[in-house]
This record gives sequence, structure tokens and C-alpha cells, in this order.
Amino acid sequence: MLTDNWKDLAVIAQNIYKESLAKTLELFPFDDKETYDIYDSLPSAIGESTTDYGNPAEYPIEVYLAKLPAKVKEVTEKNPIELLSDLKSGKYTAVEVLKYYFHAAIFASKLTNCVQEFLPVESLAYAKNLDENFDKFSKIYPLFGLPISLKEMIPFTGRAVTHGSLCYLDRITDYNADIVNIMYKNGGNPFVRTTNPQVLMMLECESFAHGRTVNPFNSRLTSGGSSGGEGAINGIHASTVGFGSDIGGSIRCPSAFNGIYGMRTTVGRIPTSDYFSCQMGSESILSVTGPLTRSLDVLELIVKTIVDAKPWLTDPSLVSLEWRPETKQKFRLGIEWSDEVVNPLPPITRALNIVKQKLSAYHNIELVDFKPYNHSRTTEILGKLYFEDGARDVKKTLTSTGEPICEQTVWAIEGAEDLDIQEQWKWNLAKQKYRKEYLKHWQTFNNEEGEVLDGVIAPVFPNVAAEHRTAKYWSYTSQWNLLDYPVLVFPVSKLDETLDKPDPDYKPLNESDKYVHDLYDDPHKFANAPVNLGVVGLRYTEEKLIAIGKILREALQAEI
Repeated sequence: MLTDNWKDLAVIAQNIYKESLAKTLELFPFDDKETYDIYDSLPSAIGESTTDYGNPAEYPIEVYLAKLPAKVKEVTEKNPIELLSDLKSGKYTAVEVLKYYFHAAIFASKLTNCVQEFLPVESLAYAKNLDENFDKFSKIYPLFGLPISLKEMIPFTGRAVTHGSLCYLDRITDYNADIVNIMYKNGGNPFVRTTNPQVLMMLECESFAHGRTVNPFNSRLTSGGSSGGEGAINGIHASTVGFGSDIGGSIRCPSAFNGIYGMRTTVGRIPTSDYFSCQMGSESILSVTGPLTRSLDVLELIVKTIVDAKPWLTDPSLVSLEWRPETKQKFRLGIEWSDEVVNPLPPITRALNIVKQKLSAYHNIELVDFKPYNHSRTTEILGKLYFEDGARDVKKTLTSTGEPICEQTVWAIEGAEDLDIQEQWKWNLAKQKYRKEYLKHWQTFNNEEGEVLDGVIAPVFPNVAAEHRTAKYWSYTSQWNLLDYPVLVFPVSKLDETLDKPDPDYKPLNESDKYVHDLYDDPHKFANAPVNLGVVGLRYTEEKLIAIGKILREALQAEI
């Protein structure tokens, strides 16, 4: 752990980015001078320093699509599952695809500040090897040549893993995380490392290692956190699929805020134990890995590929559960209209109604209203178990360098108590008791034949993407971390300034509800924002959620 002044370390972090960008353009130069000129003229979300947030475009994705060369868009705007087919057929080489995804990521990063570091040397060597062995590898590698993005907290050989704390710039790993090795063994090509916020515990993406990542659909809004770089780069289509982590909403909120698919998997299904974070060793509430992508088919393929790799033979913390294709044809789904602590805002309620209307036309879908069970209990339990040490470890990563505490970090650790072992036991018992009670509650929605609910459609956040530094209610996601239920996030619509007007007569339920609803005083602030929801299942039902997701994709295709 470094003790240098944080300002000096921030410059080092910036230089790592700049040097990786320069190497990328050396190995993958733009096709012509005009593209360099266009790139230089782009409005930048990257400032002169990591406390300077630049001057991003109001709607970065519009600039991105208007300025990105047509030849690049021919590759990067193609559905990733179709691109994979083109790679395997030889229509494109792995090097070609990598080149154009690098160009897309370079544009995307300037516009949104979503990349922590490019990986040009390693990814080029890997792509060349794929092409040189095309006849063999194109047949046996399910992910042949797909460029894949990685959240910065995921260990990668020869790279510093800081998880947003500058004191760890000297923590350079000499190994790849298991998830990275599985990608390499199956044809996936990691090509960028994406931004994550200070100490990870926020639904924002701000740190003194990179600055601020903005939402590609509206730069006044956050890309989410802590997998905020993954949300932005996949939302703008500059990656085919990426990996994030989730302990309180860190995959689901970035997916929802950026209009893409994302999955919080069940603990023990996919490798996560070799990632870095604060409070490593705490097992009260465990983080999980999951994909973020605009393609549900790629999401299914990548989760299946990981499970098929039998990662439990490498990581004993994982469950030895093979991939089980869902064979059910009829599904029973609940709709959670509110968690009864903070009511969702107009765009989210409208999305729930859209889903209800669309699914009501399906003969193989049975819908019921799902009433939440004491969701306020979640905040109480997690308030004790997220920071059992009173946030001492979090504070230590900042005080050693004098790094300031970000506003969202202050909010996250506020009220944290240093629990002795008996108190930890007490709150873990409370967690287990609540989990058992909730499972019993879920089954009160069984029908007369005893058929259980296959999933619950629910908000991911009470609003669309939040304005910067305002995302201070995360119980719509952390609820399912406490229960360890998997969730598939899916796109529904876009904010409509006419249909999604605030209710001037709204009566708040409590102070948290008032805070959230007061922020939504003018829908124009949230213009162009995607509107997503999630479908929640019981533990280890990832395959079932993906099958339900396919029905939702079909039902909602005219809305998205």
C-alpha cells in the first residue's frame, strides 16, 4: 500500500491511461487523418486532472454515432451474436474486429470516460493466435474472437488493481483472475479495463484514479456503479460484453442506467473469489460476478461457457452445478409494483404497466401481483453487515495517501459500526432468519396446483439513471443481495417527457421516499434515459431467468 500524496498518484493513474491509449493507437492506428481530426474535436468527459470532469457532450451517444467512422460501425453496431457468427465463418478476422472495437472504445472513452486502461499488446497477440489457428479454434472456441471488457477490480497479469483507491497503484498482479483464464480458454479476448468508483460501494462511477464516468445517453446522469465503466462502454456499444461485480446493485444499476442486459448471478455460480475489494475475507454479504451486454444471446452464451468450464474444479467456493437448459414452456410471474419503502417514479411505473400489458397477451404467462415482505428489514440488516469493521478498512485505503472521501462513499459508510464477533453472529443469524421467512413468503404465491412463482418483475432503481451524486437509495437491488437471488436486468423503453411527468400531489411515504421523489421535479433532466426493469428468481435459476428474458425481449421489441 502506497503512502505517497494522492495528487501525485492521481497523475500516475492518468499516465497509465494515456500510455495505454498511445500504445493502442500505435498498434491500431485510425484509418485516415480525418478520423484523428474528428477524434481530437470530440467533447471530452476526461478532464485535465482527475478532479476535473471535462466538458462532456450533453448526449454523448448521439455524438458517438454521428462521428464514429462508418467502417467501424459496420462491425461494432452489429449484434454481438451475429458478429460472433461472422468471426467463426471467416467474414472478419479476429484482428480486424479487435481493431474496430478499439477504435470504438477510444471514441467512447473520450466521450464518457469509461476506460481505465487499454490492453493492446495482450489482446493483439491473442487475436493473431486465433487467426493463425482459425481452422481449429473457430470450431472449438464458443467465444471465438469476441472483444471483452473487464472491470478494473478484476486481476489481470501485469496490471495494478486499485478498485478505485490510489494507494493500491503498486498492487500489480502476476496472475489472471479465473474468469479471465476461462475467457482465454474459450476464445474471448479481454481488450480494455473499465472504470470503477472509489472503494466500489456506490451507484456512481467517480474516483480520483479516473475522474467521473458519465452516462452515454445523458451526461448529466450517472452511468451507475460500481461497474459504471462496464455500463457505459456496453451501453454505447463499444464492447460486445463485459464483466462486473455486484454486492449491492453494481451490475444491475449500470445495466439499467445504460439500457442493456445484465445479470446478478447466485453466489457460487461464477468465479469471483479472486477479485480485489475492501474488507476482503468478510463473508456476511458476498459479491458475485456477472455479464453486462446489449445482447441477451451473448449473455446466455457467456454464462453457459463459464459454467461449462467447470470452474468449481479450480475454485472450491463454487457450486458444482452444470448448465441446465430451461425446458418449461409456461411461467408464473409476479409483478412488484413497489418495495413499499420508496415508491418508483413515473417512468418505472409506466414500464411495469407496459410489461404487464405485453405479457398479458401470452397464453403461456400467468401474472400475479407480488407483495414485498418487510423490505425495510433489508436496510437494517445490511446497514450492519456491509461494514462490520465500522468501515476501518475503507478509511485506511484513503487516509494513507490523504485521498479525499467522495460524497457517495461518505454516504455509504455513514453510521457503520465496528461489530465484535458476537454482534456479527447476531446479524448473520438475522440474515438467515429473514432469508427463510422470505422464501416462505414467496411460496404464498403458489397456485392451487402448488406451482411456485418462476420470477418476479421488479424495479432495479426507483428512477431511471440518477443525476450525479444523488443515487442514495439502493434497496431495490441490495434486497436481492441479502437474499442471494439472481436477477436478470432487461430493457423496456426510454423516458418519455410527456408520459412521465411527476405527480404534483404525491404524498411521500417517509424521508427516503421524499428524497427520491423530490429529485424528479423535471423529467427533462432525465431526457433520453433508458428505462429498464429486472426479473428476480430463486437461487440458482439463472437458466430460467434467461428463458423468461427471451419472452420479454420478444414482447417488448416494439418498445425498445
